[in-house]
Amino acid sequence: MQDSLLIKVGLPIAIMIIMCGIGLTLTLADFRRIRERPKPVVIGLVGHYLLLPLLGFAVAWAFSLPTELAVGLVLVAACPSGSTSNALTFLARGNVALAVTLTVISALVTFLSVPLLVNLALDVFGGEAREIKLPVGPTIKHLALLVLLPVMIGMAVRSIAPSLAQKVEPAVGKFAMAVLLVIVAALVYVERDMIADMMVRVGPAALTLGCAAIGFGYLLGRVSGLVLRDAITVGMEVGVQNATLAMVIALTLLQSPQIALPGAIYGLLMYLPALATVALGRRAVARHEALGTALAG
Repeated sequence: MQDSLLIKVGLPIAIMIIMCGIGLTLTLADFRRIRERPKPVVIGLVGHYLLLPLLGFAVAWAFSLPTELAVGLVLVAACPSGSTSNALTFLARGNVALAVTLTVISALVTFLSVPLLVNLALDVFGGEAREIKLPVGPTIKHLALLVLLPVMIGMAVRSIAPSLAQKVEPAVGKFAMAVLLVIVAALVYVERDMIADMMVRVGPAALTLGCAAIGFGYLLGRVSGLVLRDAITVGMEVGVQNATLAMVIALTLLQSPQIALPGAIYGLLMYLPALATVALGRRAVARHEALGTALAG
């Protein structure tokens, strides 16, 4: 699993292309509005670093997972939002600027969240806590390459050649959806010999966590008074995790393929509730906008 070219090369390249396209839809004004309205960012971080870890522990306990699998599930919850969360937020017609902001901040907090939550999980579920250190520098460089640089390129194109950006923008959604579906299908095909056993062992717990994370993240946003698009964004950012990073940490720092297993399965199954959220989100936003237009008229 850890040697898959689709995980190491294919997915990062696809994400960079998608993020560049997303940058075509953003302006500096979008980020200034977030600075003026910090509440959605705060709610998103509460969802990611309080709600999600609690769900990780609860699901691991509810499914009575063995120690290493339980720790692996909590490790997934401790990692930052995945780069694909930005693309999926775009497809769901959420607030992309908010999504990018939450992804960046969650990545910067990871060097604290991973050791704290993983050691707690090792203690709670019966293992022996051990000190681990996340390579902060490589993590930030990885995030900058996958998310920040492509978005900045897209934004620069929009600023320099707005007519070109307008021509390309309508095709971005369809392209992004196609790329994500192809990557997910390819990963399933490559790991087809192991997928059945892996799914039986940790699949139900991973899928439950993914559904609960997106669902409760969205509800947290709405209960907190966020507008529809911001609530959709919070749900997506809470549920779509950097499962690849979880696998890398498990295999290199903890040296445990068993702890890496939940990350591998979550990385596949999280797209089921995420893509469902895309479909539901697009419809909900369209209805909301249509209602607003009707009331304005």
